[in-house]
Amino acid sequence: MDLRQLRNLVLVARYSSFGVAAERLNVTQPALSKSIRALEQSLGVRLLDRGPWGVRPTDYGQRLIEYGELVLSLTDEARNELDAMRGARRGRLRIGAITTAMRELVPTAVKHFLAEQPEVDVSLNEELSSSLYVALLNGATDIAVMTRPKELSEEIDFVDLMEIPVDVIADKDHKLARAQKVSLSDLVEYRWVIPARPEPDRLALEGLFAAAQLPRPLAICETTSSTFQMSMIAGSNWLSYLTRTSIYVQGSNPQFVALRLDQRTWTRSMGIAYRRRSVLRPVVMSFVKELQELCGPFVER
Repeated sequence: MDLRQLRNLVLVARYSSFGVAAERLNVTQPALSKSIRALEQSLGVRLLDRGPWGVRPTDYGQRLIEYGELVLSLTDEARNELDAMRGARRGRLRIGAITTAMRELVPTAVKHFLAEQPEVDVSLNEELSSSLYVALLNGATDIAVMTRPKELSEEIDFVDLMEIPVDVIADKDHKLARAQKVSLSDLVEYRWVIPARPEPDRLALEGLFAAAQLPRPLAICETTSSTFQMSMIAGSNWLSYLTRTSIYVQGSNPQFVALRLDQRTWTRSMGIAYRRRSVLRPVVMSFVKELQELCGPFVER
């Protein structure tokens, strides 16, 4: 088994097609098929199932692909490091972040970072924390700005950045937006645009109402899309929640306002996750420093 065979397997599985993979790899389809067969023979197991639906990995193939993606990612990382050492290029940084961080924190950090290191190749991907966690494990992401997982793999380290307060929000013209004090009982009559259970913030919201012995909030619509969430709340009588960082970046004429609740809500723990076995390159640590320096203005005062 060699790197070329691993790369071939990963690409065939990714596109579910020998033809597409062969085109991307700039090889002939017979040569690609021969490479996969040789890999299967050397391991003594079938790695791919071929059928009218296309190509699918077997259980053996899926496990090898997971390792292959990590190995190939580390190989690319090593090549970038050596290139950086000889001055050929400054490396590559693959950043993943949740929506909350993508609104202001990560873009600001990237701007500052690229001003100091413009030759670094930066790519960004917005995902839910669960997807970012998987991307870290398989080597598809170098660093993730995400909420702290309940359980951490031994392969992942997590550095806390900040605890972000979460506010109940409404449209700026909502009746409760003008109230000087709002209690949880005032919110019972309204419907919500929120994620489905068991999303942690949804459970935290319901926990507030349960502790006050009130009916749990009823969703008019469930979504994980913050863009859809905000579009639904705008001009409506419905409620939702946002982190205080999201409220902060709306500017001087915000569409949404944080209701003045007479009690605290909850906080969302955000931090930086990375593979423990990965060598933290100087470029990664430089970006981490930018994030840490930017966190001050967003913490609760």
